[in-house]
Amino acid sequence: MMSRFFVVPFLALSMLLPVSAHAMRIAVIDRETALLSSNTAKLAQDKLARDMQPQRDRLERLRGEIRSLEERFAKEGAGMSETAKRQLQQQAETKAQEFNTLIEQVQKRTQDAQQELLKRMVPTLETTLEELRKAGNYDIILERRAVVLVPPEHDLTKKVVDRLNAVR
Repeated sequence: MMSRFFVVPFLALSMLLPVSAHAMRIAVIDRETALLSSNTAKLAQDKLARDMQPQRDRLERLRGEIRSLEERFAKEGAGMSETAKRQLQQQAETKAQEFNTLIEQVQKRTQDAQQELLKRMVPTLETTLEELRKAGNYDIILERRAVVLVPPEHDLTKKVVDRLNAVR
């Protein structure tokens, strides 16, 4: 009895909806995956990694130097004069500041490179999505993360990557 109470109004409401609502075509896209999987993004990431290698190497050296200073202080600190302790501590602080500054520079450069890549690629992505929307007669294209279950044939991510890679 209770289930009929909910089913009858639902059926009545569904009959009032326009027919086109039942035929709506929906697709999804994972834009981040599509962009990052493109050849252009991979080349940009590889170039950034090569360009940033000296900074990463310097960070590793600084990390090792700071670790060595800490170990030295732990091992020899009890027998050191106050002046020697202060000098060792100052060296460690200087290295830590250099490390933090370099980390910030690396992060900023990485973010700037990502923003530049997005600025270049998003218009192409949007054009590609519009072309696929028209070609597939899709009414709506949603971000993949907003949808729980999607049949693979409604996920346009691979098609977008293929088209982005075809664009030169």
